[in-house]
Amino acid sequence: MSLDNSNNLFTYKNNSLHFNRHDLMQHQCIKNYKSPFLLYDLNIVQDRLNWLKEWKGLGRLHFAMKSNYTEDVLKLILKNGCGVDVVSLGEIKLALKVGFKPQDILFSGVAKTVSEIEWAVQNDLYQINVESISELKRVDQISQRLNKQVNVGLRLNPEVDAKTHPNIATALKDSKFGLNLSDLPAVESVLKSTKQIQLKSLSFHIGSQVMDVTIFQEAIVRMKAIFSDFQKRYSSLDRFDLGGGLGINYKDHDISHDQKRWQDLKAIYEKELAGIKADFLIEMGRFVVARSAILIAQLQYIKKTENKTIAILDVGMNNLLRPMLYQAYHQLYPLTQRQAKQTYMIAGPICESSDIFHQDIELTELQEGDFVAIADAGAYAKSMASNYNLQPIAEDYFL
Repeated sequence: MSLDNSNNLFTYKNNSLHFNRHDLMQHQCIKNYKSPFLLYDLNIVQDRLNWLKEWKGLGRLHFAMKSNYTEDVLKLILKNGCGVDVVSLGEIKLALKVGFKPQDILFSGVAKTVSEIEWAVQNDLYQINVESISELKRVDQISQRLNKQVNVGLRLNPEVDAKTHPNIATALKDSKFGLNLSDLPAVESVLKSTKQIQLKSLSFHIGSQVMDVTIFQEAIVRMKAIFSDFQKRYSSLDRFDLGGGLGINYKDHDISHDQKRWQDLKAIYEKELAGIKADFLIEMGRFVVARSAILIAQLQYIKKTENKTIAILDVGMNNLLRPMLYQAYHQLYPLTQRQAKQTYMIAGPICESSDIFHQDIELTELQEGDFVAIADAGAYAKSMASNYNLQPIAEDYFL
């Protein structure tokens, strides 16, 4: 496995793995290894924020905090003048702790409680994205009781197929997320009957890990007609929330391909949104942070069965659930490269048969005690982690 592309995040030099040009075997955390950990290079996050800022039409990125709530990451997001997209009061409180202001916080989520909405209204959050008629009515009741106006966005389902895993598709007709287009008459009935709700935004989010950017174009074409129609009737409507969901290829670590995917999406934004008078918001998470961290683990045992050679690591689904939850792929790189190759099943320590990262993956030959790096762990690793089996949650370290 010799990787020498200068755009590749992973390269071998003198048989030692380098991550974004850092020799991992020389890192102090490897030399003093005790348990699995996440290793970040925040320069990768900064580079991606710079890419997004190249779109001159961007009003503001609201980073999808559910993808990563590591404080150092959030502080870098804040430093770049971005806001956050949150889905719970817990995420709101952490955002405030690291320095975000209420006007930086966009509140999404399908099950906002009375106490969460009360907090949002009382503290003048930037916007509440409403996802059902019942929620809109609840926001109205609470804002009337508190005698405060509240900025609301309507999350609409444009009913396009994101062509992603069913567990992370969010914009179809029967999704628990968002309002269907057939709900609009009932929505407008509520809006016309209240003086407390300020309709500020229409938004959509078609799903996560979307690789075909033309799907965004289809959604925008559907949504911009609705936006223009609503804007004629609601003078307060001045934000168009384009959601997030731009994916990465987990099998390809040439970062120029990620940049090209963003540039293709930016071109769609520039073409399709020309002439629309609004602040354009985006809510990316994975695309910003996934590449920025690797999960370092140690090989404990090699077990040979009749049909498999099983490499058992000291890290499992408690620290990276995605492969087990929806068969997500994460490339694994041994930190030491050898000439011989072998096909392995890669398993974790958790007492569940599903604690498998790969059923069959060809790698350079492994030995017990070797270290490995699991790629693209900057999104939905730490934020989905648990102490199942009372295994430790991976600590964060930085290059």
